[in-house]
Amino acid sequence: MAESQKQVIVPETLKGNYDSFKFAPAMRAGDMLYLSGVVVTLKDGETVENIAPAVERAFDEIELILAEAGASWKDVVDVTSYAVDLDRDMGPMWAVKEHRVPAPYPAWTAIGTTRLFGGDNALIEIKVTAYLPKD
Repeated sequence: MAESQKQVIVPETLKGNYDSFKFAPAMRAGDMLYLSGVVVTLKDGETVENIAPAVERAFDEIELILAEAGASWKDVVDVTSYAVDLDRDMGPMWAVKEHRVPAPYPAWTAIGTTRLFGGDNALIEIKVTAYLPKD
């Protein structure tokens, strides 16, 4: 693929992460947009009994990255999520997804794992792929 067909997507608020960690929040390659995983992380005072605020923040970040690329959830074709406790965390994530992700719904794979980047407060990671054909 020619270099001109690839584009790094970095919203201004995530530029520090791009510079520090040396990976893009998203990369457009031709008609496809690949988002790096966004981690659902509890803040101080939040508990696993109510992860909805943390999930909402992760969906906010996904939507910020999508918007920077000129996309939205309607363009998303595939999602992969990783959870350290599928039984506990998928219900709250689906509840947030229910009011954030419109039809037609993307393909979605949920995988259990033992640990995510971000330490003990990192509960779920969500990776998104969107289709953005050039007009």
